[in-house]
Amino acid sequence: FVLNSSLSQEVLAESEQHIQDAPQWVAVLNAWWRHPEGRDSSLKDRWKDYPAVHMSWNDATAFCKWAGKRLPTEAEWENAARGKKKESLYPWEGKDFLGPDGRWMMNIWQGLFPVENLAEDGYHGISPVKALPA
Repeated sequence: FVLNSSLSQEVLAESEQHIQDAPQWVAVLNAWWRHPEGRDSSLKDRWKDYPAVHMSWNDATAFCKWAGKRLPTEAEWENAARGKKKESLYPWEGKDFLGPDGRWMMNIWQGLFPVENLAEDGYHGISPVKALPA
């Protein structure tokens, strides 16, 4: 499923399936990591810093097997996601989306979803991997 605001008019017109209670999520034929918004999209000019998308558990498991690794357990994932501040909701200090200096620390929708994205973090859609502080 792909967010309708990221699709071309052509792909949106030919995509008739969506989630009943969330019509902004559209089933897009042939949307996968090399074509994240469907057949007429690509990673051209964003290959180096585009995050992994459309990855299933099977994809991740196959990659781990190929690399001689394993997926983290849920506890390991939570520990890594929380960073140094284990009691914090976020890996940075504070309980807000903004960091101590008032900058956005993560790429999320700002505004009334799915109608208006204010893009206050600088990105209408997915941000490049290293665009925000780690």
